Amino acid sequence: MAKFLFYFVLLPALLPVFLIINYVYKQDKAEREPAGMVLKTLFYGALFSVADIPIERLLQRIILSYYPSMDIEYQLVENFVGVACVEELTKWLVLYIFIWKSRDFDYKFDGIVYGVSASLGFAGLENIIYVLNYGTAVSFSRALFAIPGHAAFGIFMGFFLARAKHFELKQNKFMSTVCMILCLAFPICIHGTYDFLLSPAAEAQNFSPYFFVLVVIMDFMAYRIVKHESRTDRPL
Repeated sequence: MAKFLFYFVLLPALLPVFLIINYVYKQDKAEREPAGMVLKTLFYGALFSVADIPIERLLQRIILSYYPSMDIEYQLVENFVGVACVEELTKWLVLYIFIWKSRDFDYKFDGIVYGVSASLGFAGLENIIYVLNYGTAVSFSRALFAIPGHAAFGIFMGFFLARAKHFELKQNKFMSTVCMILCLAFPICIHGTYDFLLSPAAEAQNFSPYFFVLVVIMDFMAYRIVKHESRTDRPL
């Protein structure tokens, strides 16, 4: 039974998570983060995500009381408010509670390392649930799209988190607040658009092909941010 769980649930669900985290971690060349802090952020990203399920179900019922489920208005509100806001806020809380004041958060690239860790902690647990419910076949498509997608959301969040920290240390409260808002708002917008373009309403409106355009742009942006921030890393 243990071998079955490992080879058919944990390995296909978590392998892409650890491959991406390992890649980003190795790009942290100026002052590599303690592995314990990275694993702690990964763990809390998964733990905090447990609260998302009842919250998302509650919001779904509330939104359904205003819009029929197949209407485009329902799909927009449900994907942006009922899913993206809830999930990205969860990841942001992990970073704000455990990372924001940490003495280990002292370089620009650290925001990306911890942002990806919190995001993929969430994605890893979600992936296990998907594999348990739908089998290992679903792990391939999720390894290509969902896991890199969550990693990209974490990279965007970490990018702005580091800048918010930089401006706070410079005692520029206005710019720190702006960057902290973007730290949450930018991933929500990208995540909401990502989910909406996979919805039945988007398919009915022939929006679905734009999903692949978004994925290419989003993943390319995330990759370039990682490479640029790694190359130009400096103390906050």
